[in-house]
Amino acid sequence: MSPVKDSYKRTTISLRPEEYEVLRFLAFKRKTSVAGLVKKMIQELLEDEEDIRDGLKALEDKGDTMDWETFKRQYLGIQG
Repeated sequence: MSPVKDSYKRTTISLRPEEYEVLRFLAFKRKTSVAGLVKKMIQELLEDEEDIRDGLKALEDKGDTMDWETFKRQYLGIQG
């Protein structure tokens, strides 16, 4: 087995037929596989969670309060 394959864990999920069809359609539109699409979605979710943790830690370290709009602008880079 190659070293790259050894660094991954395999998992199985069960989807309702309509969920699978939507994922299959999205994968087709993005010219990837369902597995590739799911991996990308998981990566994005984990990155979002990390950003939230970092933001909450920044607020905790700062030691005072901040309104949500200021927090989004300063720590998440979201305008408006």
